[in-house]
Amino acid sequence: MPAETLLRGLACGYLSWLADVSALAPAVAEKAAMEFMRRSHAQPEPRDAYTQPAAMGESFEVDGKPFAMPARVLDASQGWAMYFVSIKAANDALGAAGAKLSAFDAGDGRTPLMIIGVDYRNSDFGIYPEFVVALTVTAKGDPAKQLFAYYLAIVVTQEFTREAASVVWGLEKIVCPKLAVQYAQDNVRFGLSDRHGKALSIRFPRFGDGESSDQPTFSVSQRGEGAERRTYWAMTTKSGSGEGMQIGGSAILELGVRGDRSCLCGDGKSVCLCETLRAFNIADTLPAANGWTERQTALFGAPRLLDLP
Repeated sequence: MPAETLLRGLACGYLSWLADVSALAPAVAEKAAMEFMRRSHAQPEPRDAYTQPAAMGESFEVDGKPFAMPARVLDASQGWAMYFVSIKAANDALGAAGAKLSAFDAGDGRTPLMIIGVDYRNSDFGIYPEFVVALTVTAKGDPAKQLFAYYLAIVVTQEFTREAASVVWGLEKIVCPKLAVQYAQDNVRFGLSDRHGKALSIRFPRFGDGESSDQPTFSVSQRGEGAERRTYWAMTTKSGSGEGMQIGGSAILELGVRGDRSCLCGDGKSVCLCETLRAFNIADTLPAANGWTERQTALFGAPRLLDLP
């Protein structure tokens, strides 16, 4: 069977499954959240710098000021592209997190990898564009096999959102002031300027008239070192209008050249994101599916300890 046909079939099946889950989303999300919270409080652990973020109720201290949860996004646009990649490559990319997490098996040794671009125009995190690479994972030892997004990289343009993500969820965002979002009538591009040759970017088609309301997604993150490292989960709910989705995607991903400083990871500290994506063999390929949301709102929930049996 040709690879393109296989990926298209996987995409159809996975998106069909997502649609089925979405129909039950409010009830499923509520039950899942209650179950995770029950687990989180079943066996209290010492409150140290790693097992419990320094929070006051549902408020954290970021940049010397209270940061209330859930955090709000009042106006944004978002594009996404989904690729099916090797489970082995995905598990290799998890690194140390692989001790607690594993890539979700969508069939035939493949797992979904998402590239997401978000243009935050009004949010508690600030005003900035964001470039995200995420894998779909499950927690080892979870009999329910709940799906989570695990962020391999999150690139932003400002320091405040980096600090907020670190304090609240233990996420390590990369700050790249040169990241930009460019709108055209029928597409939106997230990435660096390509005036000097190829640079990391993704171009999403801009289309759709659909709507959604309070759609939940779950993510996992980790904090601490060695034996003190713990896994947390969080729930995000999003609503949108002007939404479109297509199987057999047309989003265009372009990767830069390592070491030429035209890179989103040009801070000199982060792993090269272009090389990370090349390891998944998705360079110069179209996604299995992609989508766009013209106007989006969201609520980002606080982290909860993922305490599995």
